Amino acid sequence: MSMLDEKIDQDIISRLSKELDLGKVASVGNAYVSVDVGTTKVCTLVAQILATGEVEIIGAGKSKSKGMKKGLVVDIEAMTSAVRESIAEATLNLDIDIPAVCIGVTGSHIVSITTTGKTSIMDGKSEKIVTVKDMDAAVGDSRPEVENGQELLHVIPISYSLDGTSGIRNPSGLKGTSLSVKTHSVVGEITSLDNIVQSVENTGLKMGGMVLEPLASAESVLSAEEREIGTILVDIGGGTSDLAFFKNGKMVYTAVIPVGGFNFTNDIAITLGIPYETAEELKITYGRTMAVPENTDIDFNEQIEVSFNGQVEKKIITKGDICRLLNDRASELLRFVLLKINESGLDAMPAGGIVFTGGGANLIGWEELTHEYIPGNVRIAAPRDILGLPETLKSPTYSTSVGILLWGINHPVEQVNYGGHQPQKKKSFSKGRKWLSWLTQFISPKI
Repeated sequence: MSMLDEKIDQDIISRLSKELDLGKVASVGNAYVSVDVGTTKVCTLVAQILATGEVEIIGAGKSKSKGMKKGLVVDIEAMTSAVRESIAEATLNLDIDIPAVCIGVTGSHIVSITTTGKTSIMDGKSEKIVTVKDMDAAVGDSRPEVENGQELLHVIPISYSLDGTSGIRNPSGLKGTSLSVKTHSVVGEITSLDNIVQSVENTGLKMGGMVLEPLASAESVLSAEEREIGTILVDIGGGTSDLAFFKNGKMVYTAVIPVGGFNFTNDIAITLGIPYETAEELKITYGRTMAVPENTDIDFNEQIEVSFNGQVEKKIITKGDICRLLNDRASELLRFVLLKINESGLDAMPAGGIVFTGGGANLIGWEELTHEYIPGNVRIAAPRDILGLPETLKSPTYSTSVGILLWGINHPVEQVNYGGHQPQKKKSFSKGRKWLSWLTQFISPKI
């Protein structure tokens, strides 16, 4: 078993944390650190940029997640402990101070809406050339009002209209009098976001940035062509599943589905009357999404003797029992996916089809089952191969982890201003929400 798969003793973690002085944060050349705080796992990656421009992983650590349910922190101390364990393993052989980290966010509290905004670019005398300032003003006007307890995460421009001419991707340099924009806005609950941030900052680390997890996953598994021609990405996480639609290089729709790997395992545990840990092992070992043994060499009638509670209790379970339960839950998830696709306004599957990633996508039979519900191309995606990435992380399970790292690298954290635009009512953020200003740099169009 590799170091990544071994459980690190908590006493060792505590000692390592003191030796590493996790509270000491400094800018270290081209070192980058990401922390994926998930429902089932915490994964920390450390990378550097080589002279060739390539990304090289120089440290990786993972731990079993504790204190999180469906993307929400329910035990801050347990979650902090899991984060600390992951960080300690990732930095075990590194003689560096840890720079500010980038983390991802998801959960059932995340909602998205389509908004519009506009601005006049008339100088009173003649038509004016559209500038980045004008574009920022239009995007700023599209910012939706959020309820108390919520925070605006992303305002992503989808397309512009200039004097009635729609479908403009970049109006900079064009002449006109009235500019409007259609945007995709993402909102999350302040408390839920702050708890995730706090679980990281309690280790002494500094928040460098936060990214919506579907955006991160896309960085890891989608090609530029897929994002351009139109592709649906479904990331099946432990607590929830993230769906995002990309078109013309941008994320134009997002949704969080309240079904994830936990539900698959829990169905097995409850229905068959076995411990959750035992059910998880059965899912990984024998799991298929087929309800009947067609096109498979598995004998669905084959019996499995399962022992638990210190070998005191035993049960006889068939492989068919497991597969049928997984098929039922997978079918439910795919119906949710189809519902969200319909809600997005799509009247046909995009040219890029649908891409599945995340731990749940490891179940055999996903592609076949998907075709029963959704037409078009289907692909199961793992994170792109990066120098130094451990073999144990070259799995759909770690697409988000790698994506968060790539996002932090591809979108430098030192650029914290959103095109000079500030909300009309400026809020005083806690240190945990300073990442909001960092996020806004990525919603301004690249000119």
